[in-house]
Amino acid sequence: MGLHRWVLAIGFAAVALAGYASWQRWGPLPDNVAASVDGSVIPVDTLNVFVAAAQRSEPQVSRETVLKGLVENRLLAALAHDHDDLAAHGHADTSRVGYDAQTRHEQQRFKLIRTAFADDLRVAVEESGMADSLDYLTEPLLLSEDALAPLLSLEQALYATMTEAQQQAASQLAIARYRFAEDQPEQTLTLWDLYRRQNIQLKVQMHNLNTGFIREAIKQQLTMEFVFYWFDQHSGLSARAIAAVDDCIDDAMSRDELLHDLGLMHDIHDDNPQLRALAAEVSKDQIAAYYQQHQDEFTRVERVHAYHLRVNSQAEADRIYSELRAIQQDDNANPGEAFVDAVARYSVAGDREQGGALGWVDRDSREDHWTRALAFVQPVQRVSPPFRSPATDSAPYWELLWVDQKEMGYQRVDSESVRYRAAQAIAREQMQQRFQILLADATEAAALRVNHEVL
Repeated sequence: MGLHRWVLAIGFAAVALAGYASWQRWGPLPDNVAASVDGSVIPVDTLNVFVAAAQRSEPQVSRETVLKGLVENRLLAALAHDHDDLAAHGHADTSRVGYDAQTRHEQQRFKLIRTAFADDLRVAVEESGMADSLDYLTEPLLLSEDALAPLLSLEQALYATMTEAQQQAASQLAIARYRFAEDQPEQTLTLWDLYRRQNIQLKVQMHNLNTGFIREAIKQQLTMEFVFYWFDQHSGLSARAIAAVDDCIDDAMSRDELLHDLGLMHDIHDDNPQLRALAAEVSKDQIAAYYQQHQDEFTRVERVHAYHLRVNSQAEADRIYSELRAIQQDDNANPGEAFVDAVARYSVAGDREQGGALGWVDRDSREDHWTRALAFVQPVQRVSPPFRSPATDSAPYWELLWVDQKEMGYQRVDSESVRYRAAQAIAREQMQQRFQILLADATEAAALRVNHEVL
């Protein structure tokens, strides 16, 4: 997930917090508090961290926008804990194939601090004189196969993770010992500390005793630990402000869980049961109305006018393609005429004397031959790369295509494609509207205060 998206948290529903005018207020806030949400405060120093991180990627982002995002996250986190649907459905368990919640929190915390304090961290690293995080080791890494194999060898092929006994033993095996400062007690990283932070693909590398990978994973983990050490000890933030940073990160994670459970945060390729159920309820009249309002979304190619050039070898096809591409990049040349001329000089097809004209290829005639089917989907005014003929009993040949005209039309309103796409779009709008109402109600019910002086 991109850093700025969860820092700002204004993806779907920031409109519900369009302004502070309607926020309820019960007296002034202390100078060091940016906002209060049902008695839970967001310190100014905490806000400053998120503003610094957000403005790294989007310099124009205002402090007000960032604060709105943090407040929205806090409201949504409360909804995530209280929403009845979550209790019924539960959250998807990503720990088996992805990262567990603690690791995801650490990853977001690391990105936030590293971005917000990039300059300060760079100076700190330079002043330390350490080339990389492994320089902080107090002892050599424990990466011998004799020590690792008993804990990482899978007992059964059906299981892709450690057994409970292996987990217990791994939590006792310190594979790295390190110290970031002379006055800091020696720290340890156990095999279990490292293992639990990996997703399933990376755990496979550990089970394969890939010591090069394990060493790199340790290095990355110590880099993260150094950033956390610096943040806790040298950022200048109070313990309260640091704890609030962690609370805001948890808020953002809860927000994402809520949006996912409500069907508002699914990858386009994921199954979305909530969206699917709503889309099934969309009526024909709703689809027809959406079609009329968004007809440009349902355009399609009706027919193309095309030419082809056929040769008997890949080498010759590649040579002709390069020649035509060079002509096409010449502003003073006519690439269409050049293609017809190339047909006359090189094509072995029977329609060579007619310039290789395929004529008009429509949605029905494109099924007559594979060449016409390819021509139907080619860009206009651009020579195609060579295509080899499908495997047949005859000798193979290669075709180059040129489309000089394309006529567009619209899909039928009663087509399956229109029905599916329109129903999905309508269902998404309905889900977002319901969510905006949910958030607006939560905003109205909450005791919200903001310190305008910090904006």
